[in-house]
Amino acid sequence: MCDNGILNFEPTIISAVLFDNCIEDLEIHTTLDYDIGNPCNNSLQYDDFEDVFFVLQDGSLLIIDKFGNESYTVEENYCLDIDKSGHFFAFTCVTQVDEQIAFAKVIFVAVLMLISMPCLLLVSYLHMSLRSLRNLHGLSLSLMSLSLASGYFVHSVVHIYGIPKQGFIGYVIQFCILSYFFWYFCICFNVLLNVWYKLPCCIQLSKGLATLNFACYTLLAFSGPATIVALTVQKGLPGMPSYFLQGLTESIRDSQRYFIPPVSTVLFLSFLINVISFFGFQRLNGIEKATKGNQLQRNVMFDQQKYEEVKKDAKCVSLLGIIMLISWLLEIVTFYSGSNSSYLLFCDMVNGLQGVWVLLIFLVVRRRRTIILRWWYDRGSHEIEGTELQALSNNNNPT
Repeated sequence: MCDNGILNFEPTIISAVLFDNCIEDLEIHTTLDYDIGNPCNNSLQYDDFEDVFFVLQDGSLLIIDKFGNESYTVEENYCLDIDKSGHFFAFTCVTQVDEQIAFAKVIFVAVLMLISMPCLLLVSYLHMSLRSLRNLHGLSLSLMSLSLASGYFVHSVVHIYGIPKQGFIGYVIQFCILSYFFWYFCICFNVLLNVWYKLPCCIQLSKGLATLNFACYTLLAFSGPATIVALTVQKGLPGMPSYFLQGLTESIRDSQRYFIPPVSTVLFLSFLINVISFFGFQRLNGIEKATKGNQLQRNVMFDQQKYEEVKKDAKCVSLLGIIMLISWLLEIVTFYSGSNSSYLLFCDMVNGLQGVWVLLIFLVVRRRRTIILRWWYDRGSHEIEGTELQALSNNNNPT
């Protein structure tokens, strides 16, 4: 329990130069901020009866043994505490082996992110290049994949090469990852718009209206993350997302206030939209059955082909949403857990492979094989069977 007003927590901070067997105090006044929390999973305890503690200008802890022959010890990971009698204690983290294992885990997950990147780029390229896939859904999916690929690439390079992640580069990663979740929200909303408005009202957007619709999605998907990043910069918080981090201290948990809550909110809203879209499909099933017996009425009043396309898109979006929710819940467990258990590595692995899930869902499960083969074999030189040709005869109206 904290006992305010009785004891002042004022460790001695010095600006010093260290030599092999001596310490030169430069006598420069230095002030440092401190974090409240436990940075250690395992630690060793020192007390000021047998040791002298100083905090150096770079924030590390200088420990001098009063009765030993060793000159001093410097620790980077530590915690200071004081009891009611005014005695100081130091807890130094046992991290020499743990840090090497943790770094190996980070490199492993970073490599998985790099594996996800070409999968995401392939999805993005195909949906931008192929005319049959270049509709509202395809363009939104393309930019969603591109955002995640950019975030994963910068994030993995920063950790593999030990690039400083404070400042601008952290905000870039934050923006890219947030854009991925905002684009997913736009894709879910596009399905909702089709199910509850375009299909029941038999509305076919012109090219200009489709461009305006896509511009609105783009504005939302980029302005939302940009606003959150601006708030992060204004509050002076680091922009680095919670990946590879554990919220062991209050300051680390506070640094994620503009990443974890916004992503959780966007995923929750996307889930609600998917639920509403499900009831919209139940309503459309009634319209489909009502027009099923009359071929002319079905052609005039209800676009059956578009309905089937939207239904397939909705299934893929819902499946991706389930994977994203599971990955995000595992990410939250990893961040707020104080242990180094092996299951935490599994959580990061699932998250790092999101690009593979996107590829499998939208190109394999979605069965885009015929369209891709036709594009690959030079604009239709590939021989297509009758059933495949029928699938390719669908119109390319933006949805």
